[in-house]
Amino acid sequence: MIIDLFYLLIGTTMLYFGADWIVRSSVSIAKKSKISPLIIGLTIVAFGTSLPELIVSITAALNDSSSLSVGNAIGSNIANIGLVLGLSSLIFPVSCIYKKIKKDLWINIIITIIFIFFAFDGLISRFEGLIMFLSLIYYILLCISEKRDDEEIPENIISNNRIFLFLLGGICVLAYGADLFVDGAISLASRLGISEAVVGVSIVAFGTSLPELATSVVAAFKKESDISLGNILGSNIFNILCVLGISSMISQLESPIQMMNREVYFLFLLGFLLIAISKMNQPISRMFSAILLIIYFYFIYLLF
Repeated sequence: MIIDLFYLLIGTTMLYFGADWIVRSSVSIAKKSKISPLIIGLTIVAFGTSLPELIVSITAALNDSSSLSVGNAIGSNIANIGLVLGLSSLIFPVSCIYKKIKKDLWINIIITIIFIFFAFDGLISRFEGLIMFLSLIYYILLCISEKRDDEEIPENIISNNRIFLFLLGGICVLAYGADLFVDGAISLASRLGISEAVVGVSIVAFGTSLPELATSVVAAFKKESDISLGNILGSNIFNILCVLGISSMISQLESPIQMMNREVYFLFLLGFLLIAISKMNQPISRMFSAILLIIYFYFIYLLF
């Protein structure tokens, strides 16, 4: 068991640093292209911080642990709103303005419905995975084509000659870290008699959400609410359309029935709560930050 926990710790550490390098290099590239912070958050940063979920889920699918793949993606979405946004807005002011992110808020709800429709029969097929992936491409094109407010891009943090070195290094570290993490999680679940689905939506989801947490907290600290919020919403969209889409195209994914009876309710609850919060006075009050955290920890409590 000590070795399993060691694998989880090392894997989580590598996932965090790998994603951090990818995000830093992606933001640097975006800055040179003069892309607004919200689009950076919704696309480039969201993709970078969702890479741990993607690699972990693909690795799990290749190891015939599809419950872990689905649990990881859905658990990460719950953690992104409940834990990541809750903690970020509790520590630093984060503005969630409905008018600016209306489209993305409702897309988050729509893709949750799509996931339920595809997974309700207990299996996400390759064809359904293809539909999700094509939907992701359409969403990215929609983000790029939509005119956003012209805002100053955050300062570059990586020099020109190091951008692609960070990008390649981050991908390599992510890949190896994900492999260690999945091995540790599967072994730990087996030893403790816990189902892979529960491990996926709790331990694995928390580990792969660390990049989102770190990115959003740092962005909030630097008063870049658009990057922080865009990262969270974008990651949720990527987790379903990209992570589950690609994973199910590689290998059909089983969706445990207990997940449909519990996790999806929390997805909808947090999704609609975020819409309600966005229509209130900004920045997000500490009371609502605390409510988001309480919902997340109550969800974790129900798992065990």
